[in-house]
Amino acid sequence: MGELQFQPDLLDEVAHRMDLREPNRKAIESVVLRTSDHYDVQSKTEPYECIVDSATGVGKTYVMAGLMEYLAGAEAPVRNFLLLAPGRTIRDKSVRNFTAGNPNSLRHLLRSNPIVITADNFDTQATRIAMDDPTVTKLYIFTVQALTSSTGEGRATHEPQENLGMSFFEYLSRLDDLVILADEHHCYRGPAFSRTIRDLKPQLVVGMTATPVKADESMVAFRYPLAAAIADKLVKTPVMVGRRDDRSDIETKLLDGVNLLRYKAQAADAYCNESDRPSVKPVMLVIARNIEEAEEFHAVLDSNTFDNGAWVGKTLLVHSKLTGENKEKALADLNAVEDPDSPVRIIISVGMLKEGWDVKNVYVIASMRASVSEVMTEQTLGRGMRLPFGKYTNIEILDTLEVLAHEKYSELLEKRKVLNEAFIDYGTYAEVRQLPDGSAVVRQKTVEADVDVFASSNVASAEAADASQGSRVADGRVSPLGSAALAAAAGGTTIVDVETRTREAAEVAKKTSTLVNYEPLSDRESIIIPKLTSEPQYVAVSLNEIDDYRPFEQLGRTLTLDYSAELKRTKIVATHDGRKAVVTTEATTDKIASALPFDIPLPASREALLRRIIKVKGVQNRPLEVGAAVRIVDHLIEAMGDKAEEHLSVFGDRCGQRLAVEVSKVLHAASQAQVTYSDDVQLIALSKTRETRKLQINGHADGSFDKAIAFGGWSKNLYSHAWFDTSLEFKAANAIDDDDAVIVWARLHINDVPITWTSGGRQYNPDFVVIEEENGKRLGWLVETKADKDLTSDEAIAKRKAAKRWANTANSSPDVDTAWSYLLVGEQDVEDAQGSWKFLRGFGK
Repeated sequence: MGELQFQPDLLDEVAHRMDLREPNRKAIESVVLRTSDHYDVQSKTEPYECIVDSATGVGKTYVMAGLMEYLAGAEAPVRNFLLLAPGRTIRDKSVRNFTAGNPNSLRHLLRSNPIVITADNFDTQATRIAMDDPTVTKLYIFTVQALTSSTGEGRATHEPQENLGMSFFEYLSRLDDLVILADEHHCYRGPAFSRTIRDLKPQLVVGMTATPVKADESMVAFRYPLAAAIADKLVKTPVMVGRRDDRSDIETKLLDGVNLLRYKAQAADAYCNESDRPSVKPVMLVIARNIEEAEEFHAVLDSNTFDNGAWVGKTLLVHSKLTGENKEKALADLNAVEDPDSPVRIIISVGMLKEGWDVKNVYVIASMRASVSEVMTEQTLGRGMRLPFGKYTNIEILDTLEVLAHEKYSELLEKRKVLNEAFIDYGTYAEVRQLPDGSAVVRQKTVEADVDVFASSNVASAEAADASQGSRVADGRVSPLGSAALAAAAGGTTIVDVETRTREAAEVAKKTSTLVNYEPLSDRESIIIPKLTSEPQYVAVSLNEIDDYRPFEQLGRTLTLDYSAELKRTKIVATHDGRKAVVTTEATTDKIASALPFDIPLPASREALLRRIIKVKGVQNRPLEVGAAVRIVDHLIEAMGDKAEEHLSVFGDRCGQRLAVEVSKVLHAASQAQVTYSDDVQLIALSKTRETRKLQINGHADGSFDKAIAFGGWSKNLYSHAWFDTSLEFKAANAIDDDDAVIVWARLHINDVPITWTSGGRQYNPDFVVIEEENGKRLGWLVETKADKDLTSDEAIAKRKAAKRWANTANSSPDVDTAWSYLLVGEQDVEDAQGSWKFLRGFGK
């Protein structure tokens, strides 16, 4: 038996660079360990085939890309990868995923830099050159039909190719490092696929699926079930919604769906606006059992009598019998449904939306007449489980997928156990185990999911929650966690009646779109801030500080080139070659300059340029400065060459303007941040009203940051809630609020403490003001957070200098009894402080 081959440092590097979710990292590790165990430990020779069973929406594409990066970067690198797709839709999506320039492309994350080879380019000479290069990573992307059969779609890959000297299929079979990534593996397993694998003789076959067939259970190397993905908040939480009454007509059910959709859209708009995110437009997927049903639903939704015509022109009908232009348009509209400009808000489907349609903005699924047990399959749920914002928003209706059931609410409660039994509730992964003899072996570990897909609870508790309107907190406000989330958090159910759910959605939508005002808390000590009046001082700078004349020489050459083009004319020349007349054109400057009404000698133009320099803001008209200006002008004219007199005569004013701009740029750094303050110092209490439309939550301690949230629960903040632009600010605020010495603090807004940092009067406001007491002395801090890469920028240095000048000036006033300081901290400072304000103070600048 040989030794296990595994490079954990390489996997860590790949996972960090690609920002892999932990389950995806674990999937790659399991495949690598299982493969090495197969070949290196057990010394088997047949191709190793395994399955990664990961819940829809967790990121199987990232697993494939990450595995390719690991194997391509290993000590014995793999250079040939074959990605198989069950059909053209997934094939084309995969090509986009690995091609630069596409919105969802992973190309920028890949150091292996694979060349993508498809049915469209595998037979070209350029591709052949790449295929023969052993240093180039190749990613072949084909449908499974293109390789499993020598007829139809597979004819081209099985016929001999002149540039290969064999068929493409045979070429692949001769590769000694072929790795096959079989996407949606469950779609095409069987004798034909098995025969193809035998004929291709790959080194490794990895099947990717969320729903493996039972016959392949022994091949599962990694499993991450939907229940675990929900618990880890990597996908939306499904919420089954049923009616308490007996109404089951089509219009009522569709109205239930569009009401939820409308409120979700309002919340999404507010969230995107508050967090500066691209717009996300929620859509509803209506599932019909047949085309007749689908057309019936479409007729209702697309009529002026339903919901006042709100959905006319916004409904897309998709089914398998669409043909010609209707089919092409429907598919194009379907693929564009995530585009904010798409008019589609409701999609009616008859079994056509399967694997490959991976949009993230499906927020409501309406089963209409189908039993919930038919709809609650992972394939169907998968169409709506992906997170449009990449993570949970803490706005519950934006983190859930509502499934409108055909059954009544009471019937759904009775079916919970049956529904949960349809979902796998355990995961599995490979791990390395050290034996007493020192050897390392691979073992498969099984773990149970912490929760059910539809968490169980007794009906009485659910009814009690309904009766008390469980989504309300003690002060009567609506919690951002609705009844479904509150119940689930307490071990409760994710089944709710439509009336409760609609009310919750409406209240959250209203809350996220309402302007909320926050006043300073009466039980917090006031923050008294010195108000200083700045007096910008414009400093006279010397041209003698300039010792690099290359910018002016470059300007001279540029001016000559720019304005030469304006002196050209095109002359038509006719000649005769003995047989026919030949007409040609030539560019000339002849007579152009002489025709212009300018005849300015070079010394006069030179003098005009000198005057332009002396007029630059901050330059003094003194003999020594004039001498320096002469040197600048001489360098400029010399660079213009023998046409200087002509060009300056014609375009002197424009050349002078350009020269003045260049001189200003060179002197700019020396003239910044020259600011003083008047002796008049006023003490002003920070009392401004804060207002925002951001969703408020009552806590902040879990460390989960979101730009669209107004966080509460502070013990030292002057205001009840605060919101932040970056996670860095959020972490710093937590450290400040937790310190015993801090008396009060506030997140500063525009014009709270304006600090002038340039002679031109530009101002900025630090991020925080902090008041603390140390050894009986009152200390005041203005705190600014910056990304590490910006800490040493000219702007950051100038602002820090100005802020320290502000603090020194404030401390010089006999009326100020607080000792003020300025603190600039970066990302590493905040990280190293580990939540301690005292350490953060010490690390800052």
